Order: sequence, then C-alpha cells, then structure tokens
Amino acid sequence: MNRNLTPLNGTTRRRRPPRALGLYTTLPDDRTAAAMADADAAEQLVADLIALVDAGLVAPIEDDGEIRYAPVDDDERDAA
Repeated sequence: MNRNLTPLNGTTRRRRPPRALGLYTTLPDDRTAAAMADADAAEQLVADLIALVDAGLVAPIEDDGEIRYAPVDDDERDAA
C-alpha cells in the first residue's frame, strides 16, 4: 500500500506550522503624550484661524481648488 497518497486538495507539499507573530503593543507613554500634545496644538491653531476669520482680519481665498488664508487690507476691512 502506498503511504504517500496525494491529498484531496491535489498538492503534495507538506504544510508547515505557522510561524509565531510578535505581539502588538501600545506606544510608549512619551510618544503617546507627544502625539496628544501635537493634536492639541493643531486644534488650537485651527481655533485661532477661525477667530481671525470671524474678526475679519483674515479672509479665505480659493486658488486652483485650494483654500488659502490671507490678511485683509485695511480698505477691505473698513468697507466690511
């Protein structure tokens, strides 16, 4: 009797056991804190920009599909 029968899936290759994967861990506290500080700083910058636009000191300008912000001239500010 033949001991090396072809398996039902048609391949004669032997299966190897899967290799162990490294465990996923969280970031170190110092890197997490730095990322949170960066996010807080970005939120503060956006809040400051919105305040400048609301005060009429900065105006949004659309340029080739991109929105940029520029200071408003004194004449434009007085007219508004």
